[in-house]
Amino acid sequence: MDNVRRQVLGYRNFNRKSDGKPLTVITVIWQCTPEDNEHGSFGNRYRDIFVPDGLVGTLKPDCIGQELVLQYELGGFGSPVVTDITFKPWK
Repeated sequence: MDNVRRQVLGYRNFNRKSDGKPLTVITVIWQCTPEDNEHGSFGNRYRDIFVPDGLVGTLKPDCIGQELVLQYELGGFGSPVVTDITFKPWK
C-alpha cells in the first residue's frame, strides 16, 4: 500500500462517548490496487483514519480534495500507528 494515493473526502470532529476525549477522523478514498482486484475488490475503497492526538481539531476545510500523506511508527504488539499527516495538492 506504499504507492497508494489517498484523497481526502472529508473529516469530522467529535468527542468519544466513554470519556469525552476529542477526536478527529479523516475519510479518504483510493483506487483499488491489483492486489485488491485479486481479492475481488474493484473500483475505489475508502477508510476512516484517526488523526494523531496532537492534530485533533486542527484540520481546515481546504484539506478536502487534497492528497493525504501518512507517516507510521510501530505501536504496541507491532501494529502500525499513524504518527503524522501532511497534505499535498491532488494532481
